[in-house]
Amino acid sequence: MESDVDILVDIALPGTLILIMFGMGMTLTVRDFLRLASYPRAVAVGLGGQLVLLPVVGAALALLWDLPSALAVGVIVLAACPGGTTSNLVSHLARGDVPLSITLTAVNSCIVVFTIPLYGALAVDHFAGADADVPLPLAATMQRVFLYTVLPVGLGMGVRALAPVFAKRIGPAYDRFAMLAFVFILVVIVWTSRESLLQMLAVVGGVTAALNLIMTALGLLLGALLAVGTRQVLTLGIEIGIQNTVLGMVVAATILDGLGGLDGRVMLMPSAIYGLLMFAPAALIIAYGRRRLAPLV
Repeated sequence: MESDVDILVDIALPGTLILIMFGMGMTLTVRDFLRLASYPRAVAVGLGGQLVLLPVVGAALALLWDLPSALAVGVIVLAACPGGTTSNLVSHLARGDVPLSITLTAVNSCIVVFTIPLYGALAVDHFAGADADVPLPLAATMQRVFLYTVLPVGLGMGVRALAPVFAKRIGPAYDRFAMLAFVFILVVIVWTSRESLLQMLAVVGGVTAALNLIMTALGLLLGALLAVGTRQVLTLGIEIGIQNTVLGMVVAATILDGLGGLDGRVMLMPSAIYGLLMFAPAALIIAYGRRRLAPLV
């Protein structure tokens, strides 16, 4: 069974991420990357919160909780993987600013090629320390993150540009299939780790819950302080609070596995647990938005 799980983690999980990112690409157009000028303050807050505040707060919480090295690195990797299709869906359900959400997702899908290797290298260097036999190969890591994110997104955008009707028709069913595949993999990983899961949850559950609550609150607060509009405020809370946990699991389990003696199956646990906890604040935002805001037409 262990070898079967290793196949799921090493092959099926990255494959599912590629499917998800390809599906996300089919929802994007070049216009989504050019819309930055329409949301200068909101985009600045969103990118700053996702790319700077998240890793800083994640590192601070990992240090405050005095986490074991593998879990600490896993928390920072999680914090370095912002956004994704989930945040777009939640923004839609909350009647937030969906174009802003899509714009942040589009831009982040390119920027993380550089930021994930950087934050991963810093995390491994700090928490693995003298146990790290070799430094993180930044160029190779950037290449693999590119293959997992930018390339499938670009291919999906190509399909959208060449066959928009087909992309729109197949999109919902495609997304459901990709997410069901990920849920299946996650269930298998959790089931095979069930003996240590409660212990792992006790150690890292508080950190992931705190990270989610703090970042969601910061997103809402920063949006409110900038007076960018209720829909944008809700979207910023969602975008900064919801992470691409699939990408976090893939980076931890495949790219960083074994580096400095760190176990990828342990490093992915913060992302897996966060993926279960992050929907509680999101549900509250959805309930608020649907009660206070009129439907978009």
